Amino acid sequence: MSDAGPNFPESLFSRLRWRQRWGNRVPGDHSSLRMGEGGDFAGHRRWQSGEDLQHLDLHVWQRLRQRWIREYRQEADEPLHVILDSAPSLVFGERAAALQILRTLLKGVAKKSRVPHREWIIRGKRLEPLTSATLKDPPERVSLSEILPHFPQNLAQGRVVIISDRLTFDELADWTGSLPIRHLQWWSLLLEEESNPQWSGDLLLREPGGKSWQSYFDPSLLQQYRQLYRYQFRILQDWLQSRGGEHLKVTAVPSAAHILGELTGSRGPMEVVSG
Repeated sequence: MSDAGPNFPESLFSRLRWRQRWGNRVPGDHSSLRMGEGGDFAGHRRWQSGEDLQHLDLHVWQRLRQRWIREYRQEADEPLHVILDSAPSLVFGERAAALQILRTLLKGVAKKSRVPHREWIIRGKRLEPLTSATLKDPPERVSLSEILPHFPQNLAQGRVVIISDRLTFDELADWTGSLPIRHLQWWSLLLEEESNPQWSGDLLLREPGGKSWQSYFDPSLLQQYRQLYRYQFRILQDWLQSRGGEHLKVTAVPSAAHILGELTGSRGPMEVVSG
């Protein structure tokens, strides 16, 4: 896979699926395609080593002596909603490239799972369909307490992924409202210097015209930032957990392989099945 852009091979999307289990939770009704009876028949796929044999299509086995599994599409799984937390910082620099990789992955997974895929952007107190124009010139960010009460009821159907680069969540600490979402995933798309800053010591600041300044970064300020960072994200994670949601930190780098690795890691929301 090339890191130069989000051009993933089609063979990957046929093997990339939402993880059946996250931590100690079994999502159950969060899987896009399910095995067994129920829902609309969505087709066959080859049995993978390690899967339960009870899900085999016995008619195919008796006729062809081949191991295939029947999959069914559940109405409750539709559609996949991808919500961008509007802010100019979300579509700038390396974060813009990483965002495009995430959007391509999510669109490919939805297509292979045969579920509708819809992209939204937060504008004021409402969600609007994402267009190329709003992506290039996103509106200014509003507080979460302003937008969350206005999430539309149709988000209750399917999976919701919010992609955001927010760093402060104080307003969620006392927010007790409900959301029309069965399962929410909040993906924090953060630069390395935001999530894991390392640098301290002398600084050389230079403006485009050539003028420069010498400065110094106090290590104690770095420690204060780390403490504040952990505190803010603990607020977000506690808030999500109380509503059955999940949190994932994604490093904003222009590397498709790196981002895919984070999404499919041991705590990631996706998995790549063998085949």
